[in-house]
Amino acid sequence: MTPEEILGQLKQKIGDAITQSEVKGIEVRLTVKPEQSWEVCRLVRDIGFEYLNCISGADWMTHLEVVYDLSSLQHLNKVHLRVPVDRDNSVVRTVTDIWRGANWHERECYDLFGVRFDGHPDLRRILLPEDWVGYPLRKDYTDERLVPYTEYGMEEKLAKAEGEKAAPKDAKSLQPPAPAKPATA
Repeated sequence: MTPEEILGQLKQKIGDAITQSEVKGIEVRLTVKPEQSWEVCRLVRDIGFEYLNCISGADWMTHLEVVYDLSSLQHLNKVHLRVPVDRDNSVVRTVTDIWRGANWHERECYDLFGVRFDGHPDLRRILLPEDWVGYPLRKDYTDERLVPYTEYGMEEKLAKAEGEKAAPKDAKSLQPPAPAKPATA
């Protein structure tokens, strides 16, 4: 099936859910209404897009977007699906019941953008500590804290490599460098 045929089939079955569409190379690009995103995802899967590459987020300042990138090994095509959501009430239905692999992708999108996935089996932070306030990939996020990076056993390995006495085996946090400040004129 060509990308044009795929788009035609989608428009025929769920045309009212699609607000924008185009074909670019082997990719069908769609923007769909958030309240119908689950139905669109199910249909896309049912016509052969069985592989969920990723789910990501985007912040356009006026709204957020949940972005689904899907592939079909059968058709050798891709679908790029965008779902705009309100910044203050960013909720879409989970697709973990369509693609099991969506679980951690949705958790990451929740953790970094604050998008809630209604019906998700375990929606909690995946990268940041549970007590973290805010969503760091939103453009209005202002907290300059950095999450300490802990690498276990590195001090001992470095000490052995340099021929020095090995450091204790307990882990120490390696603090990342302070963020750069813009130059002033």
